[in-house]
Amino acid sequence: MFSYSNSQKADNRKGKIFLITVFVALITFQLSAQDISFSQSSVNPNHFYADLIAKTATLNGGWGLFGGMRAGYNINNNVSIGLIGHGLIPDKLGGSYINQVGQDELHFGYGGAEVTYKYNLSDRFYLTGMMMIGAGRVDYENLGGHDYFFITEPGASIDYNLTNWFGLGLSGGYRFAAGVNYADFSDASFSGWSSNLDFKFGF
Repeated sequence: MFSYSNSQKADNRKGKIFLITVFVALITFQLSAQDISFSQSSVNPNHFYADLIAKTATLNGGWGLFGGMRAGYNINNNVSIGLIGHGLIPDKLGGSYINQVGQDELHFGYGGAEVTYKYNLSDRFYLTGMMMIGAGRVDYENLGGHDYFFITEPGASIDYNLTNWFGLGLSGGYRFAAGVNYADFSDASFSGWSSNLDFKFGF
């Protein structure tokens, strides 16, 4: 049976602290910007957006590389809603990568609905707080079977608009998984820190 290690317990505690920090930051930004948010110049005048995402994340004591995409709608200059999804790249990259040569190949993907709040630092730079709530799916290539479970992932990013339709973003977050019941995995196996490089498009 899988048991929590001290480091995994510490990571979970840090993750909870990070979640609280993101919520506090979002509330603070909202209160401080309440009177001026709608008078700020728009960071992105486009109503719709689509991002291509390269993600690295801790995964069951190792790490994984993900490809992903988000798409959504800008309600106003600050608030956006959309959908996001990530899929684990199954290649065996060596080191502590989650998939190793000679072992059964793990498949893992997750996604859901996402709400973001943007805070303008300048005409080109802005901060973004993000909250994703959704589900994940995991299976092994040869073992068979699969499992679906709950996932939520808060995060924050700093973003830069190169043009009025293209920009870049660097972000970090913490993934919380609950209800994992597959092979010898637990909730802690799919909970952990992540970092993203986002290629952002508006239209």
